[in-house]
Parts: sequence; C-alpha cells; structure tokens
Amino acid sequence: MTTTARWSTHPRRYASATAGPIPPDHRTDAPRPIAVTAECDLVRRSSTSTDSQSFSVREFLLLDDGNRVGLREGLEFTFGAPFTDVREGLGADALITAIRNVVLPEVSAADPDRPWDCLVQLARRRRVQTCADELALLPYEVHLTEDVLRWL
Repeated sequence: MTTTARWSTHPRRYASATAGPIPPDHRTDAPRPIAVTAECDLVRRSSTSTDSQSFSVREFLLLDDGNRVGLREGLEFTFGAPFTDVREGLGADALITAIRNVVLPEVSAADPDRPWDCLVQLARRRRVQTCADELALLPYEVHLTEDVLRWL
C-alpha cells in the first residue's frame, strides 16, 4: 500500500542525526531528489502477546536516476491496546498517520520557518544536492511492507 502527501511540520528534535559538518555541494549534473519515502516494517519479537506491536521505519530520498539514498533508519514506534488485540480498529490509515508522526521534519525553536534543515543536512551528508525549498515541494510516500499488510 502506498500513499502520497505533502510534508507538514512536527515538533520532534533530531539533533543527534544532524550533528557534524556538511560536505560541500559537488557536480551540477548530480541526481536530484524526486520524492521522500518511508518504509514501515514489523519489529520481530519472541512474545506471542497481541496487545502491542512495534514497527520500524526507514526513510529515503528517491533520486531521478532511480536510486534510493537512506536518510534515517532505526526509527521505531509501538501501538498498544491493553486487554485486547492491538489490530482491532487499527487500519492502514491509522498506521500511516503514526508513521508520519515519527518522520515529519522538526520545527526548530530558533528558526520555526525552516523545518527542512534536518533533512537537507542528512541528504548533503550523503552527497545529494538539495535545499529546503526543493524538499518542501516533494511528495512524501509511505510504503508498508508485505509483512505489515499481512499483519493488518
């Protein structure tokens, strides 16, 4: 299942992900980003309990040459429902909303008009030339793995 939407701001902080120097821009013919994508998968666990389930999210830039460049991974969240099966009432739309809450760009207290800086810095560290204005216009696609779709 794939859904596409535009980014909006979220007050999460990603200071550790953006620490360090940003490499300089390189070639003008370098591939350009055409979308930001997030891929959600199940976190495997040994418990057979049905009252919670954890998910992992990896975030990528899709480039115009067809390559995917990883931005962040290891983002996780958990749904829980005490005394009942967590799947009751949980559909793909609710899961996609939760994924967006995990990955949306931060709003900096110092500069609330520039929520894209985190992703720009991550992209440049991976040698992708981009800017905040360009990222703000890109579609954001959420992909649920086959394991997640079967679990739902």
